[in-house]
Amino acid sequence: MSRPLKTLFVTTVDLTAWCFMRPWLGFLARRGTEVTLACTVERFRDDLEATGAQVLHLPISRRLHPLEDLASLLDLVYLMRRLRPDLVHTNTSKAGFLGRLAARLAGVPLVVHTIYELPENSTDRPWLKAGYRALEFLAARWADHLITISEPNRRQILAQRLCSPDKLTLIPEALELSRYQASRSPHEVRASLGIPQDAPLVGSVGRLEPAKGHADLLEAFHLVLQRMPRARLVLVGRGHLEVELRRRTRELGIEGQVLFAGFREDLVDLLATFDVFALASHYEGLGVATMEAMAMSRPTVCTGVGGVPDVVVDGQTGYLVEPRAPAWMAERLVELLSDPEKARQMGQAGRRRVEEHFRVEDSNRKLHCLYQNLLVGRRRRRGRTSP
Repeated sequence: MSRPLKTLFVTTVDLTAWCFMRPWLGFLARRGTEVTLACTVERFRDDLEATGAQVLHLPISRRLHPLEDLASLLDLVYLMRRLRPDLVHTNTSKAGFLGRLAARLAGVPLVVHTIYELPENSTDRPWLKAGYRALEFLAARWADHLITISEPNRRQILAQRLCSPDKLTLIPEALELSRYQASRSPHEVRASLGIPQDAPLVGSVGRLEPAKGHADLLEAFHLVLQRMPRARLVLVGRGHLEVELRRRTRELGIEGQVLFAGFREDLVDLLATFDVFALASHYEGLGVATMEAMAMSRPTVCTGVGGVPDVVVDGQTGYLVEPRAPAWMAERLVELLSDPEKARQMGQAGRRRVEEHFRVEDSNRKLHCLYQNLLVGRRRRRGRTSP
């Protein structure tokens, strides 16, 4: 009897695994695969181990730290040589670069990497873009196959010739729709947050970091308040910009109308309470938070960046606006907050779109098929080269 397939997943922090990888880890574990996850463990070990995966704390910094990065690389090489996985699957840019290099140094038979968003899209500085592009081109050589999550990403990857079309597969992120059932009523949630029951409510979910465009969202909400003074804004998430963003609310005179909710385990209940979901990102892989809002039948107003247009159908499930255009976003927010029936119809259309296009069962099936094909192809190549 053949031994179980051994897989090692590498990502930067456990939050990424908790948000995006958890269903796939469980899918593999239930089928007898040995699943190990290596990342910086902060708070989600128990939830991730509940999938059947072994979770190992291996610090990987999100930012550039040459000595720490070298230590992470050596730790990864040692881990891979000890575990001897059949397949390494890396996720996120930093962990993807270090993980792919480590896998090649350790002689891992099969290496797969998921590109959520090309790192060069995170900056407007030409020299930095060029540096990121060169590093990603190099790292692509270390992977046997690349996965991406949106059609705009796929087009950009092929246009830059990071790999050939047969080495790239598009598998959108998806949701376990059974999880998207609110456990509390909007009335209860509003009461717990201290938000008036009749206040028009805008919500946003995302790390408080520059890429998410929260400063633009605050500017847009300031304009909304000029026409709808009772409106409220809830920002769900944490990040190093929180102090700066709180200062900006004071400068705009909207501190009392904006709630910084931090990281919330009751996210589904909050999403069900928002009248409109807003996302002001400057770049985005696909926009899972937007997808989650749609799963809760919320209309959306989002910047049309990255893969967001793959999710939001402009004028049907919500509205797409240009990034860094607070006035445009404010207009669309006011429109939906002022027209509950239109908001309701768009929210229902959003739920239908998620049900039709972003079910986790479909993405797991596609990824499982890809793994099988890659493993079979690897065995065939090894058989042809054997003496």
